[in-house]
Amino acid sequence: MHAALLSVLALVLGSSALVLTTAGPAGADDSGTVTLTPGSGSVDDNPPLTQLTLPDGCPTGYQDQIEIGVALPGGTSDIVYGLTDGAPYSGTDVDVTVPADPGPTTYINSIADAFGNSGATMTDGTYPLNVICESSTGASTSASTFSALIDITGHDWAVKQVAPPATTSVALAITPASFSLTDQPFTLKATVTPSDAVGSVQFFSGPTPVEGGTQALSNGTASVTVPGVAASVYSYTAVFKPTDPTTYASSTSPVVSYNVLAESGITVLDKDNNTLEETPLLKGGDKITVSLTGFLNARDGNPGETVHLKLDDGSSPLPDATADAQGAITNLAVTIPTSIADGCHTLDLTGATSAIKQSFPFKTGADTDCSGDSGGSGDTSGSGDTSGTGDTSGTGDSSGDTAGTGDSSGATSGTGDTSGTAGDSGGTSGGSNLGPLAATGAGGALTYSVLSVLMVAAGGFLVYRVRRDGKLLTFGSGPRD
Repeated sequence: MHAALLSVLALVLGSSALVLTTAGPAGADDSGTVTLTPGSGSVDDNPPLTQLTLPDGCPTGYQDQIEIGVALPGGTSDIVYGLTDGAPYSGTDVDVTVPADPGPTTYINSIADAFGNSGATMTDGTYPLNVICESSTGASTSASTFSALIDITGHDWAVKQVAPPATTSVALAITPASFSLTDQPFTLKATVTPSDAVGSVQFFSGPTPVEGGTQALSNGTASVTVPGVAASVYSYTAVFKPTDPTTYASSTSPVVSYNVLAESGITVLDKDNNTLEETPLLKGGDKITVSLTGFLNARDGNPGETVHLKLDDGSSPLPDATADAQGAITNLAVTIPTSIADGCHTLDLTGATSAIKQSFPFKTGADTDCSGDSGGSGDTSGSGDTSGTGDTSGTGDSSGDTAGTGDSSGATSGTGDTSGTAGDSGGTSGGSNLGPLAATGAGGALTYSVLSVLMVAAGGFLVYRVRRDGKLLTFGSGPRD
């Protein structure tokens, strides 16, 4: 019995440890390689270097000065300190010159002096030589630290000759694809090749790191969720930083342009610039002015998307429009065809690329009653919609017989609601929920599910053992397990 109880306790503790150890990603060293010139010399040379090359330059915020030092057991001992010649150190393949006659704020030592200043005994061996990019205040991070290895033999040093690191590549994908809506989160996912590369990925929006955007690789991938941002066109990249730069080379993904659209909206004015409410009475020959937001905006030097106009009765064709840099169409003149028949109608405006659709309902004929037809102005369902494509709320008549029937989450509780949203516990009305689904915490649920199964299995085994030994509900002395 004691052994069984101890086994269950060990199982519970072990499962708890598993939960704790998998609660977050492990940190990774973001350092990269650096090229030294010359590649060898005497430890007494001062300066020991004349130039170094940073393959990726210094990261934003740490481009004002450079420190070079030998990594020793007691910490890094400086060879060069306060180097600012050529700053700011930005861009790629940045060449940094180490002057023979430094200025008053720059200090240079020989490698031998660096050992002596730290009180370390210089012995033959391999030592890391760290190049640290710093801000004007001397601040730095692991991501602003580059390194090379040097071998010291007697009074000579040389860059350690190692096999070149394996080439890597990064592909960046964004979900939902094509575009998202303002204030809706979306996900950046980097896939590194080869998949067994070890390190981390840092995501950037233009030159600015994405908040929380440094993630350890897991099975060759890393991802981060970007919270809702303002409507604009964004440029994202992913940078792979290997844990061991002698094994794998760093790499950067191609730039991915991504549209974040404003919420869709439509405004219609009559010839006197009065705003028309939904389903106004119009007649053939009336001139209206339409303004819309929420289409794909211009990016990569190209104009915004083409928007097709169509009347539901298939009458005279209408000319296309083009969205501007903000994804809007402003003051588009439309004339109602003189041949239009009396009845309930809609003017549909559909994005040629995104398939985003907005509609303006109206009626012709004074006796026409469209009260049971809520045509759906502002419908923004499109190809970028990954969560609301089945939402047909608002398409039924005013009695509510069909309200919400297209929404699987509210099919049994939304009847009688003319908008169909009363039964919808997850989405937004009118099909405008183009953003990705909210996170459900599936990872945490899986962890607790596994723990629960293990504990139940252990309990069942214990009961089985006790009953087999005939000790269930037995009191008093008995044979020990």
